[in-house]
Amino acid sequence: MRIDRLSATDLTNLAVEAADTPAHIGGLLVVDGGALLDADGRLRMTIVRAGIERRLDRVPKLRKVVYRPGLLAGRSLWVDDPAFAIDRHVDVAEVAAPGGEEQLLRLTERLMVPLLSRSRPLWRLWFVTGLPSGRVAMIIKLHHAVADGLAAVQMLRSLLDLPEPADTAPGGWRAAPPPGWSALVGDNLLERSAAVARTARRLADPAAVRRAVGSVPAGWRGIARSWGAPRTSLNVPIGPRRRFAVVRLDLAAVKETAHAYGGKVNDVILNLVAGGLRALLVARGESVDGLTLRVAVAVSTRSPTEKGQEGNRAGGIVVRLPLGERHPGARQRVIAAESRRAKSEQFPGGEQCFIVFLARSGLMRRFTRHQHLTNVIESNVVGWPEPITVLGAPVLDVVPVSLLAGNLTLSFLALSYAGCLTITVCADAERHPDLPVLLVAMRTDWTVLADPIVPEAV
Repeated sequence: MRIDRLSATDLTNLAVEAADTPAHIGGLLVVDGGALLDADGRLRMTIVRAGIERRLDRVPKLRKVVYRPGLLAGRSLWVDDPAFAIDRHVDVAEVAAPGGEEQLLRLTERLMVPLLSRSRPLWRLWFVTGLPSGRVAMIIKLHHAVADGLAAVQMLRSLLDLPEPADTAPGGWRAAPPPGWSALVGDNLLERSAAVARTARRLADPAAVRRAVGSVPAGWRGIARSWGAPRTSLNVPIGPRRRFAVVRLDLAAVKETAHAYGGKVNDVILNLVAGGLRALLVARGESVDGLTLRVAVAVSTRSPTEKGQEGNRAGGIVVRLPLGERHPGARQRVIAAESRRAKSEQFPGGEQCFIVFLARSGLMRRFTRHQHLTNVIESNVVGWPEPITVLGAPVLDVVPVSLLAGNLTLSFLALSYAGCLTITVCADAERHPDLPVLLVAMRTDWTVLADPIVPEAV
């Protein structure tokens, strides 16, 4: 039996969670509900649940719970939930008809906050009625310990879009018992022995030891230089309430603009984030002259052989955002150059040792609520280039949902789908009643940035 232990990142995502900092990611999908509704317009939930359950063999982690083994048995692991029931995970919600995006976002905010029970697989899925024109929405809630953004995209495709297996039926699955204590102890000893052997090989190479010792002060200098965030009103301990907002862009236009300025799609996103943050701070009476914020940018650390695998394989780099630069065009060139510098000088995942130490020592929550390393977080996930379906129902729109932690009151998550780039802003609702200021600035800056005839001099 394969022993599937949680990675250090998985354990960190569990450790950082509290009632006011749920570690949930997910999405809001709007579909043409014809295939999901009966003749009276009601959801065919028995058929929907059965269709999803038949696909769960493709995503086995959605039937697993976190199991904490006994003394000497090593880290927690994923094991089958013997009491798994699909109706505990797939449910129905409703917005008042005729519901629109505003109502769906408010419902998503409410549903994403309550913590998922650790006694069950860490996900929920709601089908939402009350929309016009026979449409149905889906709200997906997934614990970050289960998957990062890239893995979540792959999991959802397997669960919802791929053709239904012909040789499975609901109820055919049986939970496997967890490994015995002696097997876990043996596996733990083997794992630790392998780690000791790797360390011994490194210590046997004097040159490698000198390089490692010499890299420590350089590494700390790099962290201090790249992760030293200025203090603004953006970084205060968060509360439990969230506010989601959406900015949509044409993906082809974003790519064209990015190439025109010698950068990537994510550089354009970062530029719009910078413009939004600049406007927000100016409206609050805070000076932005010469201000450079730090944004932690999520970067996949998957190797080519790990593409499509579950779990968390993400690190981060820090990109400096020049909020003192007013014009989007001039700012775009600076950010494109800064992104190239950050990628060449920083090692994605290099901060993991520090984060794991905080998680294992029980200091993670205290540290994140008072940290001054970064101001905001941003991630750009490659979604589906072509339209997908949900149990045969065409998906019309996809809105990604991210999380907040510690004293990071704003996060930005972008996802591409069928030619549209959707940026979701996740904000602490109490700290950002002025969120519309940021959204207006992002959209205005995009208009300027995408228009090649607008001069940079102002």
